[in-house]
Amino acid sequence: MQVFTISTPCRHHFFQQFSKSLILIMLFISTTSFAAGGGGGPVIADGKANYLTLEPAFVVNVMDGKKMRFMQLSLDLMSMDSHAIQAVQDHRAPIRHELLMLFTHRDISDIIGLPQREKLRQDALERIQTALLKYASIDSTSKAKTEDGHEYTTGIQEVLFTNFVIQ
Repeated sequence: MQVFTISTPCRHHFFQQFSKSLILIMLFISTTSFAAGGGGGPVIADGKANYLTLEPAFVVNVMDGKKMRFMQLSLDLMSMDSHAIQAVQDHRAPIRHELLMLFTHRDISDIIGLPQREKLRQDALERIQTALLKYASIDSTSKAKTEDGHEYTTGIQEVLFTNFVIQ
């Protein structure tokens, strides 16, 4: 007795190859559109509000009586000064260090109400301004002028909490 086997293409193999091809095509399209857009990224202009998100978000311990809880904070910084935005990017390690030392191991009563959060926001702004003065010689109380004569404040003017979660 003779047994014949018919070889059929495996569906699994076909879909595996198809998905790989699809991923490569999507990757090619996304990199092409990024290159065509001039590299992306917002244009930073002096004298206008510029925002910078500090990434990744801060995750720190918070004391709630004898229990340990976690707080996650996302921050955006506002500046009218392109040099300050660049300085924050250049010196992000000491700035993140200062903010972590400010946020970590707080008592829940220090952050639970709106006035307490506003104080924390102001303290974060002061820490960032102090770090910029120390590492980049940027004074947040100085004034500068744009090419058209518009006067603006240098440094970082605002810290904005864009995400504030306690768990």
